[in-house]
Amino acid sequence: MNIREIKENKLKTILRFSVPSVIAMLLETVITITDGFFTGNYVGEDALAAINLGLPILYFFLGIGLCTGVGGSVICGRLLGANEKRKASEVFSQTVVTAAVVCILTSFAVLMMFSPILKVLRADENLSGYFTQYYKVMICGYPLMVMGTILGMFIRMDGKPQVCMLVSVVSCILNAVLDYILVGRLALGVKGSAIASLAVQAVAVAVQVVYFIGPSLCIRFRRYRFDRAVNRETFFNGSSEFIGEMASAISMFAFNYVLMKYVGTEGVAAFTILGFSVYGYSMIAIGFGQGMTTLVSVCWGAKEHETAMKLRKITNRILFGTGVLFAVFFLALGRRYAGMFGCSSSVAEMVSDGFRFYAVTFLIMGYDVINSMYFTGCGDALSSAVISSLRGIVLLLAFVLIFPAIWGMTGVWLAAPATEALTAVVSAFLIMNQKKKTESR
Repeated sequence: MNIREIKENKLKTILRFSVPSVIAMLLETVITITDGFFTGNYVGEDALAAINLGLPILYFFLGIGLCTGVGGSVICGRLLGANEKRKASEVFSQTVVTAAVVCILTSFAVLMMFSPILKVLRADENLSGYFTQYYKVMICGYPLMVMGTILGMFIRMDGKPQVCMLVSVVSCILNAVLDYILVGRLALGVKGSAIASLAVQAVAVAVQVVYFIGPSLCIRFRRYRFDRAVNRETFFNGSSEFIGEMASAISMFAFNYVLMKYVGTEGVAAFTILGFSVYGYSMIAIGFGQGMTTLVSVCWGAKEHETAMKLRKITNRILFGTGVLFAVFFLALGRRYAGMFGCSSSVAEMVSDGFRFYAVTFLIMGYDVINSMYFTGCGDALSSAVISSLRGIVLLLAFVLIFPAIWGMTGVWLAAPATEALTAVVSAFLIMNQKKKTESR
């Protein structure tokens, strides 16, 4: 990547690296919504609720992927900025192998925890059956998902974000076709949906692996000597992303526990349906964040700190505008959106009410996500971890446990907006603090 080009065309460069990532992330969201559409319409609300009960497992694997992928790619970006291409490829190879080993071990460990998870959440026999059918297959698919996430980050670092977008387009189409066949036509239920996801992840990873075989790339598979220092820095750099996803896992577990306690299966179903839209916006934010982080890490390696800060400001403005569009759309059409999933009128009403509170989340969430990823790109893992911890564990967990006990389902909807707003205050302080330190050098 050319530093001069980044400095002279900041917005254009952000869009060039971020838009393909955003499209790829949105297509991942379409895959998730497609699964929810077929599950809700062909299996039922209980199946949707059962899948939601296991989302902490997904977030845990995403944490592994983002931690190793972001951590390794940031090191790689700094090396490319310093023109050390061979070392960058060695870091890439070690990151991929490390993630594969961690994912395989994690899959075996999680498989042993199915029964305790269901017992704590007080899931009945029907929910437990759907949960087991779905996640016994997905536990094999999640390691592939992690590998796809990591390979995609390094493809973007190699300057080819369009490749990730094309892989996502193919995955989205293939997933819809397989869902229609396995769930809609063959009536395999949640197991069919899981098999479709597994097949899609396998195809995506195969295509990405083929990409890195070419000898003319800046980053490619190389033989390497295992370096503990690289792994240590990788996990440190990516620690905030891991904390963020672990926080999501913990908070989702808490949400499910509270919903089952105060509202029941209908509340979990409503939260799942609204969650698809929030997931979609967060994927847009992460897509822009990944594009920005790639550029920030290269700028930081080249000592272009002011340019990195300007990239963050531009990205924050883009995400705020996107949040306004999301808020207006779902405030106006929230009930119709809920009806897409074949839910009852009572669940649709819950979803519609939820959007009245979640509109604030769309306006603020992007600011917190981008600032956290910006600090990761700068190599300031501590500041990034503070933001991730506040918005994912400390504040959110406190509000999830307190608000529903006072206000019921309204309290559930209030937890996220309150969390993002307070985190934004801390995030702004950390940005100001970094600016002062940089100007004093």
